[in-house]
Amino acid sequence: MKNQICQVLEVICIDDCSSDRTIKTIETYRSQNQDLSIQILKNPANSGPSIARNLGWDIARGDYIAFLDADDVWHPEKIAIQYSLMIQNPHVSVCGHIYRTFSTEECCFDSLNIDEVKLHSITKNQVLFSNPFVTPSVLIKKNISYRFQPRKHYCEDYLLWAQICFNNHSVSIIKLPLVYVFKSNDYQSLSSNKINMRLGDLKNYYQLWQEKKINLMTMSFFIVYSISKLLLLIFLPKVHCLMRQQIDS
Repeated sequence: MKNQICQVLEVICIDDCSSDRTIKTIETYRSQNQDLSIQILKNPANSGPSIARNLGWDIARGDYIAFLDADDVWHPEKIAIQYSLMIQNPHVSVCGHIYRTFSTEECCFDSLNIDEVKLHSITKNQVLFSNPFVTPSVLIKKNISYRFQPRKHYCEDYLLWAQICFNNHSVSIIKLPLVYVFKSNDYQSLSSNKINMRLGDLKNYYQLWQEKKINLMTMSFFIVYSISKLLLLIFLPKVHCLMRQQIDS
């Protein structure tokens, strides 16, 4: 947070029963950076990302909430750019942006093209076809009534963005890489996660139908679509990648 050119109001760290030196590291950092407002909250039991994020969200003092997992990194200009655009566009409830991935402990920040700093609206159809952005890219109004579903462990963020969008809130994206997301090189772990994420997609479409946000025909179409994506991912990964690039462009 210290590297942001626009300082955040507060930092809320949720320890979800970590077994390493996370808390000690944060406490040391807090003592060395007393100009930052840093809270540390400890969950009594490991509860998963949804509960941890909701806890921080509910006690936050600011009008906007941003999320950052322990192994991801924000671009130094992220908050300055995103917060400024949200203030200029008060009708927007959720704003995300594109991201880069890295698989080592070091990442190199992109130089940004300021001409590209603008909001692009996300439609309901776009949300149904693909998760528009990763969680650490999001800046969201605190007063949104929806929250991450506590019992979901895959695609819980995707469901939240869809629920907000289908409740007729304005959702937008900035096409600049303002967050760097760590990706493990563990192929088996990645494959398992992708399968679980596709299953999470299926459950999301079913829940949107239960909530009467989409009709039966739409749900059926996107369930078939999600299964097709999974099959492409397994058997034709290059085709899957090209299709994903086309959807995201």
